[in-house]
Formats: sequence, structure tokens, C-alpha cells
Amino acid sequence: MWDENKPGNLIRSLKYDAFSVQHIIDADKYVEGEKLGYDLCGSYAPFCKVCSRWVDNPCVTAFYVSRRMNEVCPMLDSTGLDDARIIQAVTDVDKYLASEDFGMDLCGRYAPFCAVCDKSQPFPCGQAYLRLKAVEGFSTKALTAQAGGQLVINMGWNDELTHALEEALNAEVEAMPVAEHAAVAADAGETALVVKEPRRGFKIGTAKRRRIQDGDTAESQTNEQN
Repeated sequence: MWDENKPGNLIRSLKYDAFSVQHIIDADKYVEGEKLGYDLCGSYAPFCKVCSRWVDNPCVTAFYVSRRMNEVCPMLDSTGLDDARIIQAVTDVDKYLASEDFGMDLCGRYAPFCAVCDKSQPFPCGQAYLRLKAVEGFSTKALTAQAGGQLVINMGWNDELTHALEEALNAEVEAMPVAEHAAVAADAGETALVVKEPRRGFKIGTAKRRRIQDGDTAESQTNEQN
């Protein structure tokens, strides 16, 4: 089994210029690919997901792009901004300058919230950041441990956001006792997410859209399912 963490550790340990490090990475990738019997390009390391083969020293550049992605959210968090318009202005400038430095367009590989970005929206970076923060803000107290329980939210939902929610909460939820899970009250007009019965803590179920009728409550919805 190929260890995808090895390339990152290798790059971090080398103190050479980017051209020299790329040469060493190319050699390692070739040798390991020969041992495994297939080309490792594209699956050599996690940073392959943000790689552009058209830039100089693509593997090294992808490594630093991937590392920089993890710095964007803490930067925005430190500002306390919650207005998509202003966040968009900040990210536009930062993304432009970083793209110039890397010699590649970072749109789509600028920050973790690119995974939940909808470019058809106004201020897409700002909206994506706030959407991801909303996902990270969910805790197990917003979930029920009972089969057929509901997680109620008042924002647009899609498969990408469901996946982001799984990743954001996976480590925290698996370590937390099921007894700490609690139900969320549902206000009329909000969207309900059906959550399957937990296994090893819990597992997010498939997101299903439905509207709660006026006058209904979370309890009545749960009773109907039971």
C-alpha cells in the first residue's frame, strides 16, 4: 500500500530550491511507480488534487498550494467577518496575489470552502466560506441519536455540503458518546435532513429535501416516521 504522506514529508525535509526538489520528487515517483506497477502521477500525494501540470515544478507547486489552502480559513476567521460581500472582496485580492505568486489560477483550489462553492451565486467565495463555517458550527447537540431523527437547517443543501459535513464532524462525532446527541427543534418552513441511526457514534444519512408544513413540529414529524 502506497503511503501518500511520504511525499509531503519528503518535500518538507528537503531544503533545496523548487527545481531540485521537483527532480527528486520525479525520481521518487518513478521508482515507486515501478515497484507498484502503475504510474503514480495523480495519486502520488494528497496535493495531486490541486496540481496543474502546466506550471513550473508542478508537484512542488501543488504541495505549497495545498498547504496555503489550509491557511485561508484561519485568516478569515481572525477577521470575524460574516458579510459575504466583504469576504468576497478580501478573497478576491488574496486569491489574485497568490495566483500571481504561484503562476496559476487558484480558483477552485484556493481554500477548503472551494468544495462547496456555487459560482452561480453572487459573492461565491464569501457565500462558500459562510456555508462551510455553518457546517463546522454544527455539533452533535444538533443531532438526534434516534432512528428517523431530523437535523433541521435553514440553508440550501446539496450532496457536496453533505460530504463536507461528514468530513468536518467525523473525528469529533466518533469520539463523542451517543448520549450527548440531542434533537433540534424545527421551525415552520425550514429544511429537514433525515439522519440515519448512528453506528460508531453516528453517520450522516443521505440528505433529502422536504418542507415542514405550517404548524408541524419536529416531534410530530418524528412520530409520523415512527
